[in-house]
Amino acid sequence: MSACPFRTGAQSYSFRSFDFEGSIRCLKELGVPFIEYCAAHFPCDAADEGFAHVKRRLDAEGVQTLCFGVEGFGPDEAANRKKFELAKALGIEALTADPTPDSFDNLDKLTEEFGIKIAIHNHGPNARYDKVADTLDAVKGHSPLIGACVDTGHSIRSGEKPHEVIEQLGARVLSLHLKDWKFGGEEQILGEGDMDMAAVARALDALGFNGPVVMEYENSPENPVPEMKIGLENWFKACRV
Repeated sequence: MSACPFRTGAQSYSFRSFDFEGSIRCLKELGVPFIEYCAAHFPCDAADEGFAHVKRRLDAEGVQTLCFGVEGFGPDEAANRKKFELAKALGIEALTADPTPDSFDNLDKLTEEFGIKIAIHNHGPNARYDKVADTLDAVKGHSPLIGACVDTGHSIRSGEKPHEVIEQLGARVLSLHLKDWKFGGEEQILGEGDMDMAAVARALDALGFNGPVVMEYENSPENPVPEMKIGLENWFKACRV
């Protein structure tokens, strides 16, 4: 595992059939310390009455929360600020986001103020951010702290090769949702679909990428860890090629 140069963890949506404590157990069983949480396990609100407990448990278990999302962002700066306050309280690097076009001016300000990135998540055909061109057009002229969370599975669903998406986005790649898919088909265990994982690792390496890589697996929600372990080992092997 140590041969992989990227901080690789899991997206908590993979553990959506479990409560918060169960998500920690799943992560421990998977054998990685990094996670991206989503609202399936606790709300994106540092003022929520349960947040202090969440923070204590994560610290006690040595779980490193690198990012949070996917969260929507709109023109309401106060609503957006609450999400940045949660990010600061958790000590995360990026909020994975689906921002509306009229949110970018206040996101420019908030990313600079908090030093926390906004990573736009592509969500497949007919989504706001479908093709790589949609994200590139959206970030044009905006803060370098606004970039992309490349969901490799959704890239394949959109008919694009993940490593080529990464190459086109360049320095705007801030994080990855690592999952595998068949072109025109369905999700697969990581390494058993149509993603060229070695090419993805090379593309990231060429960028000097040091952001979060979080594995997301939507199959087998009642018992995802065994298949995720297979995928994780496939990813580590690809990083060594």
